Amino acid sequence: MVMEERRLRTDDDPQSLTQEQFSATAFINSPYRHPVIGWMNDLENLRIDDLREWYKKWYAPNNATVVVVGDVKPAEVFALAKQYFGPLKPSNITPAKPRVEVEQKGARRITVKAPAELPYLIMGYKVPVIKTAKESWEPYALEMLGGVLDGGDSARFSKELVRGTQVAASIGTGYNMYNGGADVLTFAGTPAQDKTVADLETALRAQIKRAQDELVTPQELTRIKAQVVAAKVYERDSPFYQAMQVGTLVTVGLDPRLLDEYVEKLDAVTPEQIQQVAKKYLTDDGLTVAVLEPQPLNEAAPHRPMPAGGRHGH
Repeated sequence: MVMEERRLRTDDDPQSLTQEQFSATAFINSPYRHPVIGWMNDLENLRIDDLREWYKKWYAPNNATVVVVGDVKPAEVFALAKQYFGPLKPSNITPAKPRVEVEQKGARRITVKAPAELPYLIMGYKVPVIKTAKESWEPYALEMLGGVLDGGDSARFSKELVRGTQVAASIGTGYNMYNGGADVLTFAGTPAQDKTVADLETALRAQIKRAQDELVTPQELTRIKAQVVAAKVYERDSPFYQAMQVGTLVTVGLDPRLLDEYVEKLDAVTPEQIQQVAKKYLTDDGLTVAVLEPQPLNEAAPHRPMPAGGRHGH
């Protein structure tokens, strides 16, 4: 079942396959180079005893984060947690050794050949996150940079690359400032029908250079802040999503109160700071490029529609 899930989600999905190969190229010694589900060879050699030992070690009360949201009484929740988790024995978990990603010394580029209908491009730049940033404002400036480029229909990618020059059929950014380790700010998309991956990369580089050379206008910054903040506020409408966010932050060693500071810190970002992070991090020395080169489709294989591009991970 797990191997079939991998085939369905990755091996038979050309964009997911390209994203997996991208991560394995962008990272050298970080755990992020490995897919969560594992490589197929890992799954083929997995044994039941391996799973039992894994579960016994990691799925233990001393490695769990329990988040409860809703109209509840804390004392009652604690009593129930003690009743059901108290009898469980802890496991022996030694602290993980730091696996800081080695400094990238130049651009990396790969081509992925797979049966597909359309080409696909991923450009990713190494950037800090809240947990790794030496300057606490930089992740928020990177978040705003992503919003300027891909923060809705009025953002630059949609306005200028999809509707304007029509060089892209779809395009989106990805960045997770709450990651446990250093992340990549990615730009991924599919070129329009009469355009090439090279055309799309050239257009993306022009947008990046513009962000490095010119300050975002106050009007544009105000609009993007409103959109990004609104999206974050709407996320909090879901109690489940609130719980998931709190649990994720605690699990990676971050203070969940960061969620309450998000709007204030984002609102404090200046045009100069956005330009500064664009200049500092969007350079070829930290760039990885992955290109999906479509191969003829096997008519016997089931057709699965390719997901549309869009802003994710913010």
